[in-house]
Amino acid sequence: MVGSTSAKSSGSGVISRLLPPAIRLWLHTQVEHVEELVFRIEGRDHQILSGHIPEVLLSAQKAVYQGVHLSQVAVKASGIHINLGQVIRRKPLRLLSPFPVSGNVYLTTADLNHSLQSPLLGEGLYSFLQLLAQSQPEAADLQAILNRFPNRTVLPHYAPTARIGPDHITLKLIPGEGQTLPPIAIATQLGIQDGHRLCLKEPRWLTEPDTATTTPLPALHGFEIDLGSEVILTECAIQTDQLSLAGSIRVMPGIEDSEGVKE
Repeated sequence: MVGSTSAKSSGSGVISRLLPPAIRLWLHTQVEHVEELVFRIEGRDHQILSGHIPEVLLSAQKAVYQGVHLSQVAVKASGIHINLGQVIRRKPLRLLSPFPVSGNVYLTTADLNHSLQSPLLGEGLYSFLQLLAQSQPEAADLQAILNRFPNRTVLPHYAPTARIGPDHITLKLIPGEGQTLPPIAIATQLGIQDGHRLCLKEPRWLTEPDTATTTPLPALHGFEIDLGSEVILTECAIQTDQLSLAGSIRVMPGIEDSEGVKE
């Protein structure tokens, strides 16, 4: 779903009339939800008419991408090559080659809690619990339980919740209704490894989930969440109720983009 949008183009009349709606429709196919979408197309007429868009500046609120909720997005895409000839003939916009997108995204505590319900993060939590079961005496019985979980996900066996800030993230896993599972709670800082991995820094086991009593988890220090080789993170900052990430991602044409692009 796409909410209210605004777009500007510096190209010719035909381009400014046809290209923004085509880009807006393509963005609609890439995200599950977005609000207050605003983008500006930068480039000279002869560049855009050849199917090359030098730069697109984009901002949005409350975007959902692959189940991950983002309160704010502010990015710049450059070097975009599209099937403009087909767009002019009212055909769908398709990408002809990969292009980089760089900028900042922001998640609030509410965003993170919504995102924890996604299959993407559900699998990451499963891998995290596997390591926790192997390293933490309090969770020794967890391994046998995890082995019975289908599809490598903690959902719906656990209900995950999180809180951001001021300098760490607290994650709690509460057993689902009817589940005889141990509650789990940890607090951790985050770091960046090799550009495309988020890693735990100085994680601590909350001995009692609702208290400040903690035990270090050295075996989990450096546990990595791989975001994919197309991602390059340059900054990860935890503030009160907000996680901000800066970096870039390489957008790859999908199978449908590589088909039917002859002019």
